[in-house]
Amino acid sequence: MTFLNWKIAGNPGDSIRIQTDTPAFVRLLDPMNFEHYRRGSKYQGEGGWSDRLDIVFTLPYKGTFYAVVDLGGAAGLVKATCDVRRT
Repeated sequence: MTFLNWKIAGNPGDSIRIQTDTPAFVRLLDPMNFEHYRRGSKYQGEGGWSDRLDIVFTLPYKGTFYAVVDLGGAAGLVKATCDVRRT
């Protein structure tokens, strides 16, 4: 599966803003769940399919996270950007 991802180190309350050019799956995962996702195993995280092109996540605690964008195996391409807003 092809996907876009950004590794983000942040603090509680920091905002992660993902903008896509088409509806897509948009997720925020911790490192362990990102590894499961990458391997195609069962994982847990925030987010999912979004028809919105502008999605914002708020970090729940200090740590490393991965913002991930994909089309769920559907044909096509997605372009996306990821911005971090520090509190």
